[in-house]
Order: sequence, then C-alpha cells, then structure tokens
Amino acid sequence: MKTNRLFFAAFAMALLLAPLSAQSSKKAKQAQTKDAKETEAKEEKAFSVSEFARSLSDTVSTAGINEALKLFDTVPEENQNEYGIRYMHASLLLSAGRSKEAKPIAEKLLSENKKDKDVLFLNALIAKSLGERNKKSEYLQELIKLDPYNSEANAELGNEKMTAKAYKAAKEYFLKSLRGDPNYITGLFGYGQVCYYLGEFKEAKTAFDHILAINPREDIAWSYLAKLSAEKQEYPNAIDYVLKAIEYNPNYYNYWIDYGDYLRYSSKYEEAVKAFTRAIEITPDYFLAYVYRAAMYELLEKNNEALADYKQVVKLNSQYQYAYESIGILSWLEGNWTDCREAMQKAYAVDSDNISYQLMISTCYSKEGNKIKNKEFLTKMMKNLDRQSPEYAILRLYFDGLGEADVLRKIRQVENANLRGKLLYYMAVYYELNGGNEAAKTLYLEIQSMNAPMFFEYRLAKWALEKNNISKL
Repeated sequence: MKTNRLFFAAFAMALLLAPLSAQSSKKAKQAQTKDAKETEAKEEKAFSVSEFARSLSDTVSTAGINEALKLFDTVPEENQNEYGIRYMHASLLLSAGRSKEAKPIAEKLLSENKKDKDVLFLNALIAKSLGERNKKSEYLQELIKLDPYNSEANAELGNEKMTAKAYKAAKEYFLKSLRGDPNYITGLFGYGQVCYYLGEFKEAKTAFDHILAINPREDIAWSYLAKLSAEKQEYPNAIDYVLKAIEYNPNYYNYWIDYGDYLRYSSKYEEAVKAFTRAIEITPDYFLAYVYRAAMYELLEKNNEALADYKQVVKLNSQYQYAYESIGILSWLEGNWTDCREAMQKAYAVDSDNISYQLMISTCYSKEGNKIKNKEFLTKMMKNLDRQSPEYAILRLYFDGLGEADVLRKIRQVENANLRGKLLYYMAVYYELNGGNEAAKTLYLEIQSMNAPMFFEYRLAKWALEKNNISKL
C-alpha cells in the first residue's frame, strides 16, 4: 500500500508543479525572438511534466517500476532538474529498492525546500529503508512540527511503536493519523491492527470495514475480519472472509495458512490438507505449512503421510524439536524403537531438560535390548537431578529396578497434573517391560481419565489401551 501511495503522491505532485513550470517558461519566452518562441513552443509541446507523470503511471501499471525508471533517461536535459521530475525519480527509486540512489536526490530536494512535507516523508522512508533510525526519527519529528496531525508521519510513528509492542502508544499515533485524514488506509489499517492486538475487537472491525468501504479489494482487511471472526469462534464467517482475501491475493502464503487453520477448527480436515498443500506450493522451502498438514494427516490417521511431512520439517528447520517429537511418537506407534529413539535424541539435543525425551530414550533402549547404552544414558541424566524429585526416582527405577512402590507413591504426590500424568505413563511402560501388564493397564486407564491433558504421553496411553481393546477398568 505504501509504495503505491508514495508513487501516486509523486504523480499528483508533478501535476501540481506542471503549471508552475509552464508559468516560469512563459516569462522567459517574453524576451525571446519569434523564432525562438516557436522553437520553445515545439519543445514545450514535446515534453510536459504532467504528461510524463501519466506515462510513468501507465508504465508502472503495465510493465513495472524498473521499466518506468528507464523513462527518466528520456527526459530532456533542460527538464531534468525540475522539482517534480526529481521527486518522482527519488520516489520510484525507493519503491524499486534502490534507496542509496534515491537518498542524494531526496536530500537535495529537502535542502531546496525544508518545509515540503512530502519530501520530508520521502526522506524518512529512505532513511528507514537504509536502517538509519535516528535520521528517520529526525525527519518524522520535523514533519510533526510542521503538521501535528500529518497522517503519514503519525502512522509511521505508530508502526514503530507496533514493532516495539507498545500498543497503547501506537494507538495514539494512529488516532492522530486518522484525525489528519480519516480515510488514510495505512492509518486505518494500523488502528485496526492495534485494536485487534489490544482485544478491542469492535473498534478493529469498524476500521477494517472502513478500509473496505474505500477499497473493497484490500485483501489484508478481509484477512483481519477473518481473524476477528475466529476470535469469536465464528469459523464459517472466518472462512468466508479469508476466501475474499485469497480472491484478491491468491498467492499469499499466510492466507492459505489461516484458511487451513479455520478449516481445522471446523473439523474439515481433508479440506484443511488441501489449503496447507497450496501454501506449500507457494513457499515450499518454509516449514510451517508442513507442520500443519502433518497434524491434519495425524487426525485423519494417515501416519505415513504425517511422518513424511515431519521429516521434511526437520530438513527445513533442524531446531524445530516438536517435529522430532512427532517423528518419535509415530515411530513408537509403529514399533520402530530405533527410529523413535533417534528422533527423541534429536529433540533432546534441542531441549535437554525435557523429562519426556529422557524417559522416551531410555524406554527405547530397553525395548531395543541395549542395557549398556541405557545405563550409560541414565547415569548421565541422573547426575544433575535433585535426588528427592519424582523425576530422579523414575530414572533411578529404570536404572536399577528397585523400589517401584515408593516411586509410584512419589509420582502420585505430584501436584502438577501434566507432570503426574506423563510420569504415570512411564511407570506403566516400566510395568509392561517387566511383565506387569495388569498394573500397566490400570495406569493407562488412570491417565485416560484425566481432563484436558497437555502431554503427548496421553496419546500413547490411549493407543496402548486401544491395542489391547480395553475401554474401562
């Protein structure tokens, strides 16, 4: 939005400056001969700032900014120093990402007219693109002195506060921006976005509706209306809104992620898979859509497809421990103990304090029949634990097999339900490993009776019961 607005502001400025250039030329001609006047008239007819601005606009729309920049090579030498020409040139260079070339042009314009608000803002944007934060702030503050409710400067300062997560301060700047121009889309978007983050959903919706009343094709406004609907769990509305965003910007990755997410919450898992697949097609080298699609495959019990996606995730992001965790879980369900252990070891390398990873690695060693490696690993794990802790107690049980009743009693005394549940799971696995199947089943059922569990072992306990066709005590 900002790049286009900046160019069209330059275009409008050129049109305003064109009559001034014509008046200046007229005065100069009065002292010239008739032949000279005719020559000047021909030259004036051959080139005008306003016509050049229109040509630039058409070229930007049809061929892009880089092609439009080539048109500056066609400007007659006597017109190249005109204020409007230079302003448009600097604006387009900035839009093309050529800020270093734009900077000296914009600075020269400002030296000629220090109170030109458009040129001040142009310099601020160039400074921003070059990472010159102090310079940018200096230009914006100067602009605010000239025009306290300047819509552009206040919106830019609001965006700065948004980046710093100073949302209340950002809101004040956006309100000033809208006081300067109630229809300024950048200010409206900033205000809507900050209200969304502050949980002021009614105000946010009003802002995004206002944007769409000005321009119904503003896809990002539709996407935020979708987010607002999702906050109220109105997923059919969220889906309708995000599809409008996709209609106007069909190749934007995040919209497809949002669409898939709303479908997931609507229990439309197959459709969600298609949405996440489209996101992958758009950006195949980013890991997030693979994570979401893998989760959908798991819900659809397509474990092989899920496993393939999780393996792709760790190729793209080797530090994403939850993908290793999921690979381990799926491998466990298939009885692939070595694959499970190797995946959990990689998760452990990222989060070495995670007791679940430690115990999964140990149980896999036990199932692989590798007692020596298991004891070496457990010895290392126990070194840094409090000997009175339940975590130490169960690791010690896996190490020497002594005092299982005391360990179970200690686990039952754990107040944190999630920690207690996961430790009960490994107690059940210990019983299974040592022939205590009935005791294991009792613990699996106890785990299944827990409300809203937040640990992956709950799923493994459920699977263990399903494998043995057990549903109640």
